[in-house]
Amino acid sequence: MKKIDDISNKETEEAISLKKHPKSLNGYQGNTEEILASRIKKLINWLKKPNNFILVGILIFAFVLRLYYFHVTQNQALWWDEAEYMNMARAWAGDLAYHYTFVSVRPVLLSLIISIFWRIGSGEFLARIFIFIISMVSIFGVYLLGKEMYDEKLGLIVAFFMSVFYLHLFQTFRVLVDLPSLTFFTFSIFFFYRYFKTKEKKMLYFGAALVAIGTLFRITTAMLLFAILIYLLITERLSFLRKKEYYIAGAIFVLILLPYIIWGYFQFNGFVITQAGAWNAPQGSFLANGFENMKSYFSASNFKFDLTWPLLIFFYLGIIFMYKLILGFDILIKGENFELKRDLLLILLVIIPILTVCFSISNFYDDRYIITVFPIMFIISTAFILKSYEFIKKGNKLIAIILLFILIGYIGYLQLQNADSVIKIKAESYYPVKEAGIWLKENSGPYDKIMSISAPQIEYYSERRVVGNKNSEEDFDKAMANENFTFYMVSVFEKHPQWVLDYPKESNLTPVRVYFADAQQQNPILIIYKMPEK
Repeated sequence: MKKIDDISNKETEEAISLKKHPKSLNGYQGNTEEILASRIKKLINWLKKPNNFILVGILIFAFVLRLYYFHVTQNQALWWDEAEYMNMARAWAGDLAYHYTFVSVRPVLLSLIISIFWRIGSGEFLARIFIFIISMVSIFGVYLLGKEMYDEKLGLIVAFFMSVFYLHLFQTFRVLVDLPSLTFFTFSIFFFYRYFKTKEKKMLYFGAALVAIGTLFRITTAMLLFAILIYLLITERLSFLRKKEYYIAGAIFVLILLPYIIWGYFQFNGFVITQAGAWNAPQGSFLANGFENMKSYFSASNFKFDLTWPLLIFFYLGIIFMYKLILGFDILIKGENFELKRDLLLILLVIIPILTVCFSISNFYDDRYIITVFPIMFIISTAFILKSYEFIKKGNKLIAIILLFILIGYIGYLQLQNADSVIKIKAESYYPVKEAGIWLKENSGPYDKIMSISAPQIEYYSERRVVGNKNSEEDFDKAMANENFTFYMVSVFEKHPQWVLDYPKESNLTPVRVYFADAQQQNPILIIYKMPEK
């Protein structure tokens, strides 16, 4: 009897449930309108929290700002690196009429993703949309990292700084690997740091997976692992080698990279990562080059433009106020103070990537090579700003709030000034190269060959086989003698060896297309010559 009563009661409950939620018969858990209303209510309640409302405001501001510059740069020409990634994507998509030669210095993941866009159609436009989305995601990632390392207030401020950061804005409108690398670098730190705080193994595994994916976008993303290794050696000494989770994390990292390593071995007959590193390796003395680079990469004059002078000052003060790392080093190595560990990790995340770049590339400064350190510099700067705010707040809360908003607004203004000038000035750079490539496409056959040092861009826009720079005059002469070129191009946009510039005059080539720097047509900046038939 008891079983029958139980069944009867169960049926009664189901009937009542169906009466309340008639769509449950179709597999829905409740009335659709009620569910939607409930979710909207949750969203409204979430937005009622001031910090959440501010975060959404920052993201909307960042989106609108990027949408404006997306319109400004919609017709800009591809740069050398961009064109190489786009040519690789076309090759992956099978959209080239000739065999494309890959180079080891270019990781493949960005081009593989763009190749999917190419198959869909509008490859370049969708590639720009992809970078745009990555840009937005990275701002949220910096917020999460700042919040995790300090608090929500700091997370919101560094997210704002990232939304207006000139280099971040500029890279948003270039189809390059810098922003994907920055994004995966930031999220990797977030998960590694969560692991150090909570010892949740899955956090370590997420961090390992994300830094591996970031490395597939850009090899230098893996610089994070050097910083993590030094951090572990200081805070845990060699005891971390006895923890199984580190070996699992290492295996995850290697397994994600394995397809790329195997492909690289067959493509380049060697270990693709070391070959990529050798591409820009310094010539001559390794140490001399590294120390010379350090003068540039640690130069206040360079950081002044990147950070703006107020942030640069607060960054230096923030570093100085980490003096407890030295005074409390014995406490640090005993693992008794997590704040000291946090400060150690922050400093390593600035110093190690910069030193790695200094000693691994030829002697020149390029801030995009160290783009991953800037979120960390923002965190250190903002930490000191908030310490100052709390100190002033003890005397007068209103004055502290006013000064904080003035400072943040002024820094944002300076960054936007830098971003606006750089983006708009460089939006028209290489545009004659783009026009020349389009003209060559319209005035040549699919199997014609072109000699041009602007090889990637001309290859992309003309969709023709282009032979670029040669290492010596002898190689150049062999190429001109043995290959049948239809057009020959020189321009001011690349550095040309003298024998390349002399060839048109020595061979009596006739210009068929000339681009000038001025309306008076007095200063030619790009010339296309027609080659005689052999």
